Amino acid sequence: MNCPRCGQTDSAPEHQSRCVAGRADGPKDALVLGAGLAGLSAALRLVRMGWKVTVLEADDHVGGLAASHTLKTEWGEFDYDNGPHRFHTTDKHVMDEAMSLIGNDIVWAARQSRIYLYGRFFHYPLQGGNVLRSLPPLVLAKAFLDYILVKLRNIVSRKPDDNFENWVVNRFGRKLYDVFFGTYTEKTWGIPCNRISADWAAQRISLLSLWDTVKKTLFRSRDGNVPRTYVSKFFYPRRGGIGKLCERYTEEIRNAGSQVITNARVDEVHHAEGRIAGVSVMLQGRRQRFDATRVISTIPVTVLAKLLAPAAPVEVVRSVEAMKHRSMIFVYMILSRPTVTPDHWIYLPEQTLTTHRLSEFKNFSAESAPPDKTLLCAEITCDYGDAEWNMSDAELQAIVVKDMGRLGLIRESEILKTFSRRERYAYPIYDLEYRAHRDRVLAHTNSVGGLITTGRQGLFKYNNMDHSIGMGLAAAENLAGQGADHARVASGQEYFG
Repeated sequence: MNCPRCGQTDSAPEHQSRCVAGRADGPKDALVLGAGLAGLSAALRLVRMGWKVTVLEADDHVGGLAASHTLKTEWGEFDYDNGPHRFHTTDKHVMDEAMSLIGNDIVWAARQSRIYLYGRFFHYPLQGGNVLRSLPPLVLAKAFLDYILVKLRNIVSRKPDDNFENWVVNRFGRKLYDVFFGTYTEKTWGIPCNRISADWAAQRISLLSLWDTVKKTLFRSRDGNVPRTYVSKFFYPRRGGIGKLCERYTEEIRNAGSQVITNARVDEVHHAEGRIAGVSVMLQGRRQRFDATRVISTIPVTVLAKLLAPAAPVEVVRSVEAMKHRSMIFVYMILSRPTVTPDHWIYLPEQTLTTHRLSEFKNFSAESAPPDKTLLCAEITCDYGDAEWNMSDAELQAIVVKDMGRLGLIRESEILKTFSRRERYAYPIYDLEYRAHRDRVLAHTNSVGGLITTGRQGLFKYNNMDHSIGMGLAAAENLAGQGADHARVASGQEYFG
């Protein structure tokens, strides 16, 4: 009986566990699409197993969403990321991987992120004592009343956890939902919370109830285990930003004799008789084909599915069209002052503010900016191609300066330079139908032998940096026939913050 994966006359389980793409004893070479954390970690894992790998990246730099940049100015050098990133993980294998790349050229930071509301700062994840001290008395009274009422209601008739709004209200009550969760989430995603899947809540809200918030603030675990919610320290490169991870991956891959090619945008993904056959890219203004029988893709699966040739069935294309991403604009301001806040980032849920989050990279590493200057990043979520997406730097600066003036954080006279970057595929939108559409698209891409799609973009999954590395490592082992299930990484109902 022939193996359904490679056609070899061998259906023994041990053979099929080895054979994912091509003959088990065939040439060990592969293409990787996308040079973010998932793609580069997969590529290096294959290289270390003796494979020859070519990584194709559309941008002129590596890193994807975890890319960093250094701007040289008359005031000195400024390192900045695509928004704030902090690397932490409970997976020793992933931590060892990251530390082996970065080495000792790091700083350790104690996490501080806050929410700005009612003219006050609230720690996030929420801390019971801080919430009790800082909420206005009437709001606090209403929050406790709503919490008690929802707990009583749940005994008799609990609303199903079938969307984000119900999930949060069932655990916190209506008032705390309105104050801390609903407004910010709608502002970020651009759709009503009752149209957002409860999957988002399960992985992005750190505690299950108001009582849990108070209890876990006052009483920590006696067994020494610290849940991800309370991971308070993380490492960060001393210079170069979080993108230093991807730069080190790239160096290791190239030093081993494999390739990382930038400015190579995938144009078509060829398959024949149920198997991957190659990839065509636009490279230096010319179309070039790379033949391949094994491909790991980390580009958006919605893009991958539309690039398949022959084309995907019409029902798959319809699901692709139904899967949406929220885009992001990063507005960077170099300021003539040493620092603005002590925070790594600040959430701004109020609808009167266009900016939804602020970050200051000097708080990640003091060496990311000159001693007497700082760089502030303001994030604005939008839809690709809308009016905000197409704004000029001057228009974006005017919006952010107005927001900062309302908060009393900076003065326009302190701004030395403003510039912006944009990310089209920032957040995969978890609407109520996303799971069915995603599963249909992934089922089709997975039906192409020798093609694995993984990573945040490749699996349409909102996850953290350590998850992306874990996905890449597992995908590489899967491709090599070691049976790792990359799709299970970051699939549990666990807090990801």
